[in-house]
Amino acid sequence: MKKIFSSLVFLIIIFCSGCSSDDNNVNTTSTGEVLLATVSGDSVGVSSGISSKSSSITSGQLNFTDRSNARISFFYSSGTSNTAVPFSILYNDSIVMYSGNLINDATDQFVDTTFASPNVDSFFKYKISVGSTAPSFFKFRDLKIYKK
Repeated sequence: MKKIFSSLVFLIIIFCSGCSSDDNNVNTTSTGEVLLATVSGDSVGVSSGISSKSSSITSGQLNFTDRSNARISFFYSSGTSNTAVPFSILYNDSIVMYSGNLINDATDQFVDTTFASPNVDSFFKYKISVGSTAPSFFKFRDLKIYKK
């Protein structure tokens, strides 16, 4: 009986030693970033003149109130536009979160930039604008917006 009891205690100890409380979250990145939104891509083109397009980034609000920084990344290409700000991200319909000094280049360019968080919980949209006396375009793809 003593042998059976000792064996039972030994098995319980072995079984319990394999138990642990793993509180690891597999969705947390090592940088502490949280992906808030993605847009696969969009474009605007014009043969001559000015053209623009605006569209919601998501159907819901993006919450930046709990982080001090934001980061965006995307690929773009552009041709012959003389528009000063061909691409921008806005919230509350008019406040600019991001606008870049982007070069006219028909080959893919990559933007990856971090800036101060807007500290809002709001609806966001992007705006594309092109203008020229010759054919012009701006297109982007793989837009990702993070808070960090």
